[in-house]
Amino acid sequence: MCGAFVYVYIGGYRHRLMGGGVEAAGIDDLIARRPELGSRYNVRPTQDVVVIVNEDGRPVARPMRWGLIPSWSKAEKLPRNTFNARDDRLVSSGMWRGPFKRSRGVVPATGFFEWKKADGTKQPMYITPKDGQGFMFAAVYDSWINEHGETVESCAIVTTVPNDFMASIHDRMPAILDEETVVLWLDPATIEAERLQPVLVPSPDELMKAHPVSTRVNSYKNDDAELIKLVSAQETEADPRQLGFPDSENLPQNDPEHQADDS
Repeated sequence: MCGAFVYVYIGGYRHRLMGGGVEAAGIDDLIARRPELGSRYNVRPTQDVVVIVNEDGRPVARPMRWGLIPSWSKAEKLPRNTFNARDDRLVSSGMWRGPFKRSRGVVPATGFFEWKKADGTKQPMYITPKDGQGFMFAAVYDSWINEHGETVESCAIVTTVPNDFMASIHDRMPAILDEETVVLWLDPATIEAERLQPVLVPSPDELMKAHPVSTRVNSYKNDDAELIKLVSAQETEADPRQLGFPDSENLPQNDPEHQADDS
């Protein structure tokens, strides 16, 4: 799963996107309007995130709620977690089939958190790319109209099987795109699952690194740079089971990977 990540906006994201032949227009403008979106150390489901989408033939940055609300939903509060979309359910699930075909995006991230089980506890780990240039998570999104006639855009991060490096931490990981696959993923003319699913592969082991961090990250109320600092095992004193989400009463407490089957 991916239930918490970090996004601190730097020029590296623009460089990486442009390196793949893609320039995400409007990132600077979006961050200028919504500065809180550009400096986040504990991004959680139900919060707004930056998403790169294809708009009229060019990639642009848009704010979206993390936790997909399908266009056909009758209510904003969903019975299942929808912030992650398993790659092996994108075609078979009624929740994901439409967005996978017509509405794909990219969520930029500096790094992400995962909880490693050890000795009956869960140690939070912070995972980043070794080159420091940030990740580009594959995502799907949809638009939903609420009772007031307002359009709410929301997204889900696609997860895949872990590489060997991540397998020691968790049994799922975000599907991470590179400079080439991001172009294909954002191309609205590409709708064939046979072409899209092969890009949802685990990132190479040698490109990633991880270190333990404070269990302060377990609470969504904490959001500061101290959360990503290396700590020793002796420093992780808080109860690691207290993993919360904003507006958590709207999210079931089961494993986030068991979500959004065929609708």
